[in-house]
Amino acid sequence: MPADSLKIIKNHLETSIGEIGVRSYQKSISKLNIGENPSKDAVEKLISNIEILIKPLYGNDKSKAILDELHKKLAQGEKSEVPKDIEKEINTFLTDHHLPTEKDIADYAKYLSIRYGGNAQNVEKNLIEKVKIHIIAEIGKKKINIEINNFLSRYQEPTENDVSDFIRYLGINKLDFQENMLREQIEHERLFRKFHGPQETPEATELDQFINFVKTSDDKEAISKSMQKQGLTYLIKDETGISDKSLSEFVKLVTPTENDMKNALEDMGLEHLIGKK
Repeated sequence: MPADSLKIIKNHLETSIGEIGVRSYQKSISKLNIGENPSKDAVEKLISNIEILIKPLYGNDKSKAILDELHKKLAQGEKSEVPKDIEKEINTFLTDHHLPTEKDIADYAKYLSIRYGGNAQNVEKNLIEKVKIHIIAEIGKKKINIEINNFLSRYQEPTENDVSDFIRYLGINKLDFQENMLREQIEHERLFRKFHGPQETPEATELDQFINFVKTSDDKEAISKSMQKQGLTYLIKDETGISDKSLSEFVKLVTPTENDMKNALEDMGLEHLIGKK
């Protein structure tokens, strides 16, 4: 049974037969002492009791039609529930595929729909959204790591004001971070550098290579064509398809323009950071 089975039953009865349906539902809930998370057997007993109450009022045929439709809605709700294991599988997929192609996503969505049920197109649509969110978050993390390295290269023993200014500076990039965790990350890297020197640059992933390509290309059309060739257009699509606006927003996410950065820093009173990026 779906977790919201009681809500499905109540809404269906209210839509089908109005106030009488709601009263039949409430009376049956009270009589059977049904809790918030009933078992499948408890739900079936609830429906049977509701049937006893509405039959005299609506007759066998209409009562049967109402309850048959209810069973269909409950079955649909059960199928639409996302098993807990599917989230674990998706997280593993995202960890193993730094920059999945549209074919990777389509094939994995098909695998998930076969294993767990559900419409493959809907599963693919949801998976694409999760992949986009994951990639944007990864780009943000990489940008933060680069900025921290640059910051500590300039300020090996930063003051509290230096760190606060740096955090404000990161804020203009609209990066997603928690300030307390970011301060800990900066301090951890500072101490590591003090005793071991800068950490070695990890081997470039597919996502790293793609980011570098976007950063070094001044031609948006070339970027768009390359993304189409690599099967990455899901990153720049909206409801109407490949969008110039979505492409511009993605490019800006990866590499903000120098003028944007300069103006934002000036507006925030951080002129001393201009030219030190």
